[in-house]
Amino acid sequence: MVSEGRRPRPKTTISFPSTIFGVAVHPSKPILATGLSTGHVFMHRYAADEDDSDDEKDSDVSSSGEVDDGTGGKVTDGEFTEVDRLWRTRRHKGSCRGVAFDEEGAYLYSVGTDSVIKQASPETGQVIAKNSHDIDSIPSALIATTTHVLVGTEKATLHGFDKRTVKPAYTFADLHEDYITSISHLAQYQNTYHLITTGSTTVTRIDIRKGKLSTSEDQEDEILCSCISYPPNFEYNPNEGRVSNVVIPEKRAPVTAVMGMATGVLTFWMRDNWEDQQARAILSDESIDCIAEYPDQRIIAGGADGLVRLVDVRRRKAVKEFEHGGEDGVAAVATDSWGRVISAGGEVVRIWSVEDELEEVNGGSDSYDSDTGSDKSGNDDDASDDSDEKEKNKNKKKKKTKKRKRGNAKNRLSVNAKAPAKPNFSGLD
Repeated sequence: MVSEGRRPRPKTTISFPSTIFGVAVHPSKPILATGLSTGHVFMHRYAADEDDSDDEKDSDVSSSGEVDDGTGGKVTDGEFTEVDRLWRTRRHKGSCRGVAFDEEGAYLYSVGTDSVIKQASPETGQVIAKNSHDIDSIPSALIATTTHVLVGTEKATLHGFDKRTVKPAYTFADLHEDYITSISHLAQYQNTYHLITTGSTTVTRIDIRKGKLSTSEDQEDEILCSCISYPPNFEYNPNEGRVSNVVIPEKRAPVTAVMGMATGVLTFWMRDNWEDQQARAILSDESIDCIAEYPDQRIIAGGADGLVRLVDVRRRKAVKEFEHGGEDGVAAVATDSWGRVISAGGEVVRIWSVEDELEEVNGGSDSYDSDTGSDKSGNDDDASDDSDEKEKNKNKKKKKTKKRKRGNAKNRLSVNAKAPAKPNFSGLD
């Protein structure tokens, strides 16, 4: 049931021919890039909202217009509006480890187990530039900013490339004891030079002009993902990063970094303190594999249990759970300019609205009860975590999950995926 006066935004399910390793959403258009275990990259255009007219679609980007042939772009549930596959190509030998738009949406970047990074046009898929010489090992993380493309590797090295030419700009080695699991850009307060990486059980802060600034204490739990949650009074400026909508005050509103852990816990890092977590919340018995920022100081968290959770960062609590569906866990989450959620797991991407899902649950009410999360959800401050029995159970879960996650990351080359589809036009690479 939906509130009177507003129709629900269209839900969309897109199926793919092999396992999804990464998704990226254009910062201002309803365009979705997906990287697969076969090395393919797909680009789709979906309906952004109920007011997304055909004229707007035609003015943004041209569609291939072809009927789905079972190689990506299949709409599975019948209730959804159209999804156009703009293009697809075999972009990498081996698997595609990550895809990312730059912060202006001008370029799409991808990186694969062939240790090649490629820059392409989002509209046509045509490769503009590539670098096949300057990545030291198999990539494990990828993000792009207005100035650089950042690649983390399984040797815990961070490579920075010029976003226009894909030429190497800087390299920082030995950031963690194991592979880099995530990279987050700290572009708040007109500071575009700082970022954090996670890997093994630590968080490292870096200034790209100076190198490594600090490494956190050992968290005794593998950190698998991270994102930055900004206060509501901050707005995004792609040229200067996150800045206040007023003159920058001397006492700046704090940002919160949120980390997803292998034992199903979220940890919260606040007040520019990168030595140790300041708070935590238990979400699941299984690992939290991906998180993304969401409006009003909330985040979306996807887990190995196949659930997507809406988390209130200020209260440090999961307020609602959603089923992604399928037998696989949630491998990637993202949000678009319309506040819709993109969740990916196995061979399926779903595009949906949190507000519409909440209205259906609440019988038409726009509000949600912040105490209606899972029984497993709740605060778990450091002071309440000193029970010997809890610690034993935590260590058992940590060892089991860490072994599984490491195995998944190190064995992506050997995924038994379906035979790759041929590109729908030549000359892309």
